[in-house]
Amino acid sequence: MTKRIGLDPGHGGSDPGAVGVNGLREKEVTLAVALLVAELLSRAGIEVVLSREKDVDVSLAERAALFNRAGLDLVVSLHINSSENPRADYLSTYILGPGGQAERVARTIQDELVRALGWPDGGVRQAGFYILRETEAPAVLVEMGFLSNPQEAQALKKEEVRQTLSRALARGIALHLGLDPAVFSPGSDIAGHWAEATIRRCLELGLMHGYPDATFRPDNFATRAELAASLVNLLDKVKANNL
Repeated sequence: MTKRIGLDPGHGGSDPGAVGVNGLREKEVTLAVALLVAELLSRAGIEVVLSREKDVDVSLAERAALFNRAGLDLVVSLHINSSENPRADYLSTYILGPGGQAERVARTIQDELVRALGWPDGGVRQAGFYILRETEAPAVLVEMGFLSNPQEAQALKKEEVRQTLSRALARGIALHLGLDPAVFSPGSDIAGHWAEATIRRCLELGLMHGYPDATFRPDNFATRAELAASLVNLLDKVKANNL
């Protein structure tokens, strides 16, 4: 049976969420990362329901109602923290209470994020956030660092960091669902290839993607469809000034 995951990019529209010391808005990062995670999960055959796919207002009640109608296996809400202390810098994952699937998936996702980014481990915490209280499926809320921290705010502007976050989140979800997380590892067959550094750069920037079996197949010919997808990805990055 196909697994169904709810992804909730926090804030949006008139609600920017936290605003970083560099002007970066929480709503931008949560949406960008959620779309990347959704793409990874979809390529692995997991059905994804997004609470928003654009920069629009969606109330907490609307988000919970959408997820409850969808009959999901798991809900993951994405946020970025902020603090009066600019040195606060940890990753953390929240659950409503201890025990059950939510705690298990929270610990798995938390481990993957800390391993991938190397940022301090803020652990799994408890809170009465609306999305955790009102969703029928097991739900976790991930705080992906601190926008009030200058170093992390700068890092979260980078496509490479967002890609790393998305892969870690996808791996954590896959592990919870009993799937092989290697499907989200970029290009397992490019080690030692003469173009390895270039291929890894393309993968990090989101210009190209590997195959669902975690291979890149660097010496295969590209189809016209793959070329078109890469060119569109490049154009989107240029327009967004991400290159």
